[in-house]
Amino acid sequence: MKLRRSLAAVAVLAVGIGAAACSSDPDSDAATTGTTAASDQSWPRAITDETGSVTIEQKPERIVSTSVTLTGSLLALDAPLIGTGAQRASDVTDENGLFTQWADIAAERGVDTLYQGEPNVEKITAADPDLIFVSATGGDSALDQVDTLKQIAPVVVLRYDDKSWQDLSGQIAAAIGTEEQADALVAKFDQQLDDAKSALGDTVAAANPVNVLAYNSPEESRIFTAESAQGILLERLGFSLAELPSDLTAADKGIMAGRKDVVPAGQENLPRAVPGNTTFIVIGEAADADRFLADPTLRETPSVEKEQVIGLGKDSFRLDYYSASNLIDRVTNAVR
Repeated sequence: MKLRRSLAAVAVLAVGIGAAACSSDPDSDAATTGTTAASDQSWPRAITDETGSVTIEQKPERIVSTSVTLTGSLLALDAPLIGTGAQRASDVTDENGLFTQWADIAAERGVDTLYQGEPNVEKITAADPDLIFVSATGGDSALDQVDTLKQIAPVVVLRYDDKSWQDLSGQIAAAIGTEEQADALVAKFDQQLDDAKSALGDTVAAANPVNVLAYNSPEESRIFTAESAQGILLERLGFSLAELPSDLTAADKGIMAGRKDVVPAGQENLPRAVPGNTTFIVIGEAADADRFLADPTLRETPSVEKEQVIGLGKDSFRLDYYSASNLIDRVTNAVR
Protein backbone atom coordinates (compact mmCIF):
# COMPACT_ATOMS: atom_id res chain seq x y z
CA MET A 1 0.00 0.00 0.00
CA LYS A 2 1.32 3.41 -0.94
CA LEU A 3 0.14 6.48 0.94
CA ARG A 4 0.53 9.76 -0.89
CA ARG A 5 1.19 12.66 1.47
CA SER A 6 0.95 15.48 -1.08
CA LEU A 7 -2.51 17.04 -0.95
CA ALA A 8 -3.95 20.22 -2.43
CA ALA A 9 -4.43 23.19 -0.12
CA VAL A 10 -8.00 23.97 0.84
CA ALA A 11 -9.65 26.06 3.53
CA VAL A 12 -10.86 25.17 7.00
CA LEU A 13 -14.16 26.19 8.47
CA ALA A 14 -12.26 28.19 11.03
CA VAL A 15 -14.88 28.90 13.64
CA GLY A 16 -12.46 27.58 16.25
CA ILE A 17 -10.97 24.27 17.22
CA GLY A 18 -12.81 24.43 20.53
CA ALA A 19 -16.23 24.16 18.85
CA ALA A 20 -17.76 20.75 18.33
CA ALA A 21 -17.30 19.20 14.89
CA CYS A 22 -20.66 18.44 13.29
CA SER A 23 -21.66 14.80 13.39
CA SER A 24 -22.03 12.98 10.07
CA ASP A 25 -24.07 10.14 11.54
CA PRO A 26 -26.54 9.09 8.81
CA ASP A 27 -28.82 7.55 11.44
CA SER A 28 -29.28 10.76 13.40
CA ASP A 29 -32.88 12.00 13.62
CA ALA A 30 -32.11 15.60 14.50
CA ALA A 31 -33.57 16.83 11.23
CA THR A 32 -37.01 15.60 12.12
CA THR A 33 -37.07 16.43 15.82
CA GLY A 34 -36.37 20.15 15.54
CA THR A 35 -38.39 21.22 12.52
CA THR A 36 -41.99 20.92 11.42
CA ALA A 37 -43.00 21.82 7.89
CA ALA A 38 -45.60 20.83 5.35
CA SER A 39 -44.34 18.30 2.83
CA ASP A 40 -46.69 19.47 0.08
CA GLN A 41 -44.96 22.86 -0.35
CA SER A 42 -47.90 24.66 1.26
CA TRP A 43 -47.42 28.09 2.79
CA PRO A 44 -47.44 29.51 5.35
CA ARG A 45 -45.59 26.92 7.37
CA ALA A 46 -44.53 26.80 11.01
CA ILE A 47 -40.90 26.02 11.81
CA THR A 48 -39.64 25.02 15.24
CA ASP A 49 -36.14 26.40 15.74
CA GLU A 50 -33.85 27.02 18.72
CA THR A 51 -35.96 29.94 19.96
CA GLY A 52 -39.44 28.51 19.50
CA SER A 53 -41.88 28.62 16.60
CA VAL A 54 -41.38 30.73 13.49
CA THR A 55 -44.08 31.28 10.89
CA ILE A 56 -42.89 31.77 7.32
CA GLU A 57 -45.72 33.21 5.27
CA GLN A 58 -44.47 32.34 1.80
CA LYS A 59 -41.61 30.58 0.04
CA PRO A 60 -38.57 32.83 0.56
CA GLU A 61 -36.96 34.51 -2.41
CA ARG A 62 -34.35 36.69 -0.70
CA ILE A 63 -32.42 34.95 2.07
CA VAL A 64 -29.63 36.40 4.20
CA SER A 65 -27.35 34.22 6.30
CA THR A 66 -25.60 35.79 9.28
CA SER A 67 -23.61 32.57 9.80
CA VAL A 68 -20.82 31.74 7.38
CA THR A 69 -21.16 28.10 8.44
CA LEU A 70 -24.88 27.97 7.58
CA THR A 71 -24.10 29.68 4.28
CA GLY A 72 -22.39 26.56 2.95
CA SER A 73 -25.47 24.45 3.60
CA LEU A 74 -27.74 27.05 2.01
CA LEU A 75 -25.58 27.09 -1.12
CA ALA A 76 -25.61 23.29 -1.33
CA LEU A 77 -29.42 23.43 -1.36
CA ASP A 78 -29.51 26.06 -4.14
CA ALA A 79 -31.27 28.44 -1.77
CA PRO A 80 -32.10 31.95 -3.03
CA LEU A 81 -29.26 33.39 -0.96
CA ILE A 82 -28.58 37.05 -1.66
CA GLY A 83 -26.20 37.95 1.15
CA THR A 84 -24.07 36.49 3.90
CA GLY A 85 -21.93 37.44 6.81
CA ALA A 86 -18.27 36.40 6.65
CA GLN A 87 -15.26 36.05 8.88
CA ARG A 88 -12.16 38.19 8.65
CA ALA A 89 -10.04 37.30 5.62
CA SER A 90 -7.36 34.74 6.41
CA ASP A 91 -5.40 31.91 4.89
CA VAL A 92 -8.50 29.70 5.13
CA THR A 93 -10.83 32.04 3.21
CA ASP A 94 -10.89 34.12 0.07
CA GLU A 95 -10.40 37.87 0.27
CA ASN A 96 -14.04 38.31 1.24
CA GLY A 97 -13.78 36.02 4.25
CA LEU A 98 -15.76 33.18 2.64
CA PHE A 99 -14.59 29.61 3.05
CA THR A 100 -12.79 28.52 -0.07
CA GLN A 101 -14.53 25.18 -0.54
CA TRP A 102 -17.61 27.09 -1.70
CA ALA A 103 -16.49 30.70 -2.18
CA ASP A 104 -16.44 30.34 -5.97
CA ILE A 105 -20.01 29.04 -5.92
CA ALA A 106 -21.13 32.04 -3.88
CA ALA A 107 -19.43 34.34 -6.39
CA GLU A 108 -21.06 32.62 -9.37
CA ARG A 109 -24.48 33.10 -7.78
CA GLY A 110 -23.89 36.73 -6.95
CA VAL A 111 -24.07 36.35 -3.18
CA ASP A 112 -22.98 39.60 -1.53
CA THR A 113 -20.63 39.62 1.43
CA LEU A 114 -22.56 42.01 3.67
CA TYR A 115 -19.93 42.31 6.40
CA GLN A 116 -16.91 40.58 7.89
CA GLY A 117 -16.83 39.88 11.61
CA GLU A 118 -19.54 41.43 13.76
CA PRO A 119 -23.07 41.50 12.26
CA ASN A 120 -23.98 44.74 10.53
CA VAL A 121 -27.72 45.29 10.96
CA GLU A 122 -27.78 48.27 8.59
CA LYS A 123 -26.34 46.23 5.71
CA ILE A 124 -28.66 43.33 6.44
CA THR A 125 -31.60 45.75 6.35
CA ALA A 126 -30.39 47.25 3.07
CA ALA A 127 -30.29 43.78 1.50
CA ASP A 128 -34.09 43.61 2.01
CA PRO A 129 -34.31 39.91 2.91
CA ASP A 130 -37.57 38.04 3.36
CA LEU A 131 -35.89 35.41 5.60
CA ILE A 132 -32.80 35.51 7.82
CA PHE A 133 -30.80 32.57 9.16
CA VAL A 134 -28.87 32.83 12.42
CA SER A 135 -26.64 30.32 14.17
CA ALA A 136 -27.41 29.71 17.84
CA THR A 137 -23.80 28.77 18.60
CA GLY A 138 -20.27 29.23 17.35
CA GLY A 139 -18.05 32.15 16.53
CA ASP A 140 -20.39 33.24 13.73
CA SER A 141 -23.50 33.44 15.90
CA ALA A 142 -25.66 36.56 15.79
CA LEU A 143 -27.96 35.33 18.52
CA ASP A 144 -27.71 38.58 20.47
CA GLN A 145 -29.16 40.46 17.48
CA VAL A 146 -32.16 38.20 16.87
CA ASP A 147 -34.75 40.58 18.32
CA THR A 148 -33.46 43.37 16.12
CA LEU A 149 -33.28 41.14 13.04
CA LYS A 150 -36.88 40.05 13.56
CA GLN A 151 -37.91 43.61 12.80
CA ILE A 152 -36.45 43.14 9.30
CA ALA A 153 -37.76 39.68 8.39
CA PRO A 154 -38.62 36.31 9.94
CA VAL A 155 -35.57 34.76 11.61
CA VAL A 156 -34.74 31.05 11.81
CA VAL A 157 -32.17 30.17 14.49
CA LEU A 158 -30.39 26.83 14.10
CA ARG A 159 -27.55 24.97 15.81
CA TYR A 160 -24.92 23.32 13.68
CA ASP A 161 -22.64 21.95 16.41
CA ASP A 162 -24.86 19.08 17.55
CA LYS A 163 -25.97 17.47 14.30
CA SER A 164 -24.74 16.21 10.97
CA TRP A 165 -24.64 18.39 7.88
CA GLN A 166 -27.32 16.06 6.50
CA ASP A 167 -29.66 16.81 9.39
CA LEU A 168 -28.88 20.52 9.24
CA SER A 169 -29.72 20.49 5.54
CA GLY A 170 -33.04 18.87 6.39
CA GLN A 171 -33.88 21.64 8.85
CA ILE A 172 -32.97 24.37 6.39
CA ALA A 173 -34.89 22.65 3.60
CA ALA A 174 -38.03 22.47 5.74
CA ALA A 175 -37.83 26.23 6.27
CA ILE A 176 -37.30 27.21 2.64
CA GLY A 177 -39.21 24.49 0.78
CA THR A 178 -36.29 22.55 -0.73
CA GLU A 179 -36.95 19.14 0.76
CA GLU A 180 -36.47 17.38 -2.57
CA GLN A 181 -33.09 19.05 -3.07
CA ALA A 182 -32.01 17.98 0.41
CA ASP A 183 -32.96 14.37 -0.25
CA ALA A 184 -31.13 14.43 -3.59
CA LEU A 185 -28.03 15.97 -1.99
CA VAL A 186 -27.82 13.28 0.68
CA ALA A 187 -28.39 10.55 -1.92
CA LYS A 188 -25.62 11.99 -4.10
CA PHE A 189 -23.24 12.06 -1.14
CA ASP A 190 -24.12 8.50 -0.14
CA GLN A 191 -23.38 7.34 -3.67
CA GLN A 192 -20.02 9.12 -3.61
CA LEU A 193 -19.24 7.43 -0.31
CA ASP A 194 -20.23 3.99 -1.59
CA ASP A 195 -18.13 4.46 -4.73
CA ALA A 196 -15.14 5.52 -2.64
CA LYS A 197 -15.48 2.54 -0.32
CA SER A 198 -15.53 0.24 -3.32
CA ALA A 199 -12.47 1.94 -4.82
CA LEU A 200 -10.53 1.63 -1.56
CA GLY A 201 -11.19 -2.09 -1.40
CA ASP A 202 -8.61 -4.15 0.48
CA THR A 203 -6.27 -1.20 1.06
CA VAL A 204 -8.39 -0.23 4.05
CA ALA A 205 -7.44 -3.41 5.90
CA ALA A 206 -3.73 -2.55 5.60
CA ALA A 207 -4.35 0.97 6.87
CA ASN A 208 -6.34 -0.08 9.94
CA PRO A 209 -6.59 0.83 12.72
CA VAL A 210 -6.29 4.57 12.18
CA ASN A 211 -5.68 7.66 14.28
CA VAL A 212 -7.55 10.90 13.60
CA LEU A 213 -6.28 14.07 15.23
CA ALA A 214 -5.68 17.79 15.01
CA TYR A 215 -1.90 17.84 15.46
CA ASN A 216 -0.91 20.89 17.51
CA SER A 217 2.37 19.69 19.06
CA PRO A 218 4.06 20.97 21.13
CA GLU A 219 0.71 22.42 22.21
CA GLU A 220 -2.15 20.15 23.21
CA SER A 221 -3.46 18.09 20.30
CA ARG A 222 -7.01 16.84 19.81
CA ILE A 223 -7.75 13.17 19.16
CA PHE A 224 -11.00 12.64 17.26
CA THR A 225 -13.07 9.68 18.38
CA ALA A 226 -15.47 7.38 16.57
CA GLU A 227 -18.25 9.76 17.62
CA SER A 228 -16.75 12.69 15.75
CA ALA A 229 -17.92 13.65 12.27
CA GLN A 230 -14.56 12.65 10.85
CA GLY A 231 -14.53 9.34 12.70
CA ILE A 232 -18.04 8.47 11.58
CA LEU A 233 -17.23 9.28 7.96
CA LEU A 234 -14.01 7.26 8.00
CA GLU A 235 -15.81 4.30 9.54
CA ARG A 236 -18.42 4.50 6.78
CA LEU A 237 -15.49 4.16 4.36
CA GLY A 238 -14.42 0.98 6.15
CA PHE A 239 -11.71 2.30 8.46
CA SER A 240 -11.62 1.46 12.16
CA LEU A 241 -10.34 3.93 14.72
CA ALA A 242 -7.56 2.83 17.06
CA GLU A 243 -8.59 2.39 20.69
CA LEU A 244 -7.16 4.99 23.05
CA PRO A 245 -5.65 4.10 26.44
CA SER A 246 -8.35 4.25 29.10
CA ASP A 247 -6.47 6.76 31.24
CA LEU A 248 -6.50 9.25 28.36
CA THR A 249 -10.20 8.92 27.69
CA ALA A 250 -10.99 9.18 31.42
CA ALA A 251 -8.76 12.21 32.07
CA ASP A 252 -10.15 15.67 32.80
CA LYS A 253 -10.95 17.33 29.47
CA GLY A 254 -10.97 20.85 30.87
CA ILE A 255 -12.95 23.18 28.61
CA MET A 256 -13.95 20.17 26.50
CA ALA A 257 -15.64 18.42 29.43
CA GLY A 258 -18.70 16.48 28.39
CA ARG A 259 -17.64 16.14 24.78
CA LYS A 260 -17.44 12.68 23.25
CA ASP A 261 -16.05 13.62 19.86
CA VAL A 262 -12.55 14.68 20.93
CA VAL A 263 -9.97 13.79 23.56
CA PRO A 264 -7.16 16.25 24.39
CA ALA A 265 -3.60 14.91 24.41
CA GLY A 266 -0.56 16.83 25.59
CA GLN A 267 2.82 16.25 24.01
CA GLU A 268 3.86 13.85 26.77
CA ASN A 269 0.86 11.58 26.05
CA LEU A 270 0.66 12.01 22.30
CA PRO A 271 2.73 8.91 21.38
CA ARG A 272 0.29 6.74 23.34
CA ALA A 273 -2.68 8.53 21.79
CA VAL A 274 -1.75 7.50 18.22
CA PRO A 275 -1.38 3.70 18.35
CA GLY A 276 -2.88 3.08 14.90
CA ASN A 277 -1.12 2.05 11.72
CA THR A 278 -2.26 5.15 9.85
CA THR A 279 -2.68 8.74 11.01
CA PHE A 280 -5.15 11.17 9.46
CA ILE A 281 -4.49 14.81 10.38
CA VAL A 282 -7.57 17.02 10.58
CA ILE A 283 -6.90 20.60 9.42
CA GLY A 284 -3.68 19.21 7.95
CA GLU A 285 -1.87 19.21 4.64
CA ALA A 286 1.31 17.62 3.33
CA ALA A 287 3.49 19.96 5.39
CA ASP A 288 1.67 18.93 8.55
CA ALA A 289 2.11 15.27 7.69
CA ASP A 290 5.83 15.88 7.22
CA ARG A 291 6.00 17.71 10.55
CA PHE A 292 4.28 14.76 12.24
CA LEU A 293 6.73 12.33 10.65
CA ALA A 294 9.67 14.44 11.78
CA ASP A 295 8.48 14.79 15.39
CA PRO A 296 11.14 13.00 17.48
CA THR A 297 8.62 12.11 20.17
CA LEU A 298 6.57 10.14 17.63
CA ARG A 299 9.34 8.27 15.82
CA GLU A 300 8.42 4.90 17.35
CA THR A 301 4.69 5.13 16.68
CA PRO A 302 3.33 2.68 14.06
CA SER A 303 2.15 5.27 11.53
CA VAL A 304 5.51 7.06 11.56
CA GLU A 305 7.45 3.83 11.23
CA LYS A 306 5.23 2.86 8.28
CA GLU A 307 5.24 6.46 6.91
CA GLN A 308 1.47 6.31 6.72
CA VAL A 309 0.49 9.85 7.67
CA ILE A 310 -2.12 11.75 5.66
CA GLY A 311 -3.34 15.33 5.86
CA LEU A 312 -7.11 15.58 5.42
CA GLY A 313 -7.01 19.20 4.23
CA LYS A 314 -7.67 22.54 5.83
CA ASP A 315 -11.44 22.22 5.41
CA SER A 316 -11.70 18.92 7.27
CA PHE A 317 -12.62 20.27 10.70
CA ARG A 318 -16.26 21.31 10.36
CA LEU A 319 -17.92 19.17 7.73
CA ASP A 320 -20.58 20.46 5.38
CA TYR A 321 -21.54 18.88 2.06
CA TYR A 322 -18.61 20.45 0.23
CA SER A 323 -15.90 19.74 2.80
CA ALA A 324 -17.19 16.21 3.50
CA SER A 325 -17.09 15.47 -0.23
CA ASN A 326 -13.55 16.85 -0.39
CA LEU A 327 -12.54 14.63 2.51
CA ILE A 328 -13.81 11.51 0.75
CA ASP A 329 -11.88 12.38 -2.41
CA ARG A 330 -8.74 13.13 -0.43
CA VAL A 331 -8.80 9.84 1.45
CA THR A 332 -9.55 7.85 -1.69
CA ASN A 333 -6.64 9.46 -3.56
CA ALA A 334 -4.20 9.13 -0.67
CA VAL A 335 -4.75 5.52 0.36
CA ARG A 336 -3.44 3.19 -2.34
